[in-house]
Amino acid sequence: MAYTTRERVCLTGTLRGQGHEASCTIWATKVSLGQIDSTYSPPFSIENVSDPLPDGEYQPFANGALVATVRQVRGKWIAAP
Repeated sequence: MAYTTRERVCLTGTLRGQGHEASCTIWATKVSLGQIDSTYSPPFSIENVSDPLPDGEYQPFANGALVATVRQVRGKWIAAP
């Protein structure tokens, strides 16, 4: 029988967008179905961005995979629609 687990994880990531790239820390919820599949789901938290980035939309990557699309507004990171 398959079961689902959820755990909060800290990932080393990269933010890309608007011609910029910066390293960061991504906190996400890892959702696993048994031992086979796992994915990352909201809420996401972006921290420790290596370089100042202008407000706008960015894509955070962790382990080479796209995690979500986020938007920086006045220095705060929020989920992009």
